[in-house]
Amino acid sequence: MAVLEVTGTDMDGEPLARPVNWEHDTDPPPIIVTDKGSRAANLGVGDRVLAEISGNQKNGFVAKIMRRLPGAPARIIGIYEMGEEGGRLRPTDKKAKSDFIVRSKNANGATPGSLVLAQPVSRKQHRLGLPEAKVIEVLGDMSAPRAVSLIAITTHDIPVDFPEAALEIAETAEPPAADDKYRVNLRDLPLVTIDGADARDFDDAVHAEPDTSKDNKGGWKLTVAIADVAHYVRSGSALDEAAKERGNSVYFPDRVVPMLPERLSNDLCSLRPDGDRPCLAARMVIDKSGRLIAHRFERAWMRSHARITYEEAQDARDGKPSKQLKPLMKTVIEPLYAAYAVLAANRAARGTLDLDLPEPVIVFDDDNHIKEIVTRP
Repeated sequence: MAVLEVTGTDMDGEPLARPVNWEHDTDPPPIIVTDKGSRAANLGVGDRVLAEISGNQKNGFVAKIMRRLPGAPARIIGIYEMGEEGGRLRPTDKKAKSDFIVRSKNANGATPGSLVLAQPVSRKQHRLGLPEAKVIEVLGDMSAPRAVSLIAITTHDIPVDFPEAALEIAETAEPPAADDKYRVNLRDLPLVTIDGADARDFDDAVHAEPDTSKDNKGGWKLTVAIADVAHYVRSGSALDEAAKERGNSVYFPDRVVPMLPERLSNDLCSLRPDGDRPCLAARMVIDKSGRLIAHRFERAWMRSHARITYEEAQDARDGKPSKQLKPLMKTVIEPLYAAYAVLAANRAARGTLDLDLPEPVIVFDDDNHIKEIVTRP
């Protein structure tokens, strides 16, 4: 016995459903609702039923409806249009079975060409043979490039707005005390962030220097520091629950849907240059052959000494440092490349697979239209 939600129909027109509560890592198997009684009449996407399930993974699962339950109304994202019969909603999902009629009282201010979010208002069909829907929200102009991200956000139920409780925690968050005795002071260590030119988050920084120990000639000391997000996001808090619901930030050409409110993601947890930030640091020591011989983890204070792009780093390596990197060549760039060379030689000696493939990059113009597709080496 399980609560099922109708998700669509199979090729024979039979309703397909899935368990509402599914706690396994794998996707739930499709379940065919075969009940021909009155309980199954006019089942639509989003309807919920209490059903008895039989069958197996090999031969398929079928459900016999015990009771229909109130269900969350299905949501439809589509383009609002006008025809001779009035308003019509054309779903953006190509698997949708039909268009929807939208009466003027249910248009909610939508104009032709608008991208809208709607929900069915009746299981009965309109005189034209189409179901009816009402517009819940006007999302924007379908002809605008940003409409693509709106469709993806809505279709995949990506959470955009944070609960008030989570926002309050983020807005009132404070860094640790500057003299926190439990944190090591790494502010003077020339840690830098190295990311793509289009990077929006700066959440890790690196540093390398020769190990001056007599017992480790030719060795290196390495530091990797990441933002100490856990200082601000306490386990079990509303902020923690909101972050778990999202799981990660989602990047679109025109926007980012962050995992954490912007007060954290773009400020307190961003390792921007010249700002003191609490961090978690991994301090490592390698020998001249690239073998790890010591390591420790510590909470610390750090200050990024530069925001470097991959292109800047490579140009500096090729003898063409930018104005920003000239004073950092001896203390930052050269040690990082030297330590990398040791680690790369160690990796090659182990016979690891190195797929050095060009990365496709989609270039947009100022209006967010695709201009060209290039490769980044």
